Amino acid sequence: MLKMIDVLEQHLVQNFKYALTSSTSNFDDQLSQGILNAPELQLHHALSSFLLEHNPLEVAHALDISPERIQAIQSGAALSHENINDTAKVVSLCLALETDTLAQVDIADSLQDYPI
Repeated sequence: MLKMIDVLEQHLVQNFKYALTSSTSNFDDQLSQGILNAPELQLHHALSSFLLEHNPLEVAHALDISPERIQAIQSGAALSHENINDTAKVVSLCLALETDTLAQVDIADSLQDYPI
């Protein structure tokens, strides 16, 4: 199974870990560019694998993405520049889970029951 950390450039993965624990202003742009520069077939396989392991509708709900859009991401139809924001949300969740970075992030008590 192909993982997101294998698809994206190593420096982007390292910057992701740093961006979650500190305030960085341009990481969203770096992530979007990294997604657009990633080999499309590998990106599609990594996203599909992730969404097969995790309930796509729960992921969509947790990330505030429409079910139609999550299906388009899963099928590979929404990996273009026009859909980069939703794709970046899913890629970020993949990276957070693959790198175990969520354990390092202080989540507000009010969000503890929100599905992640």
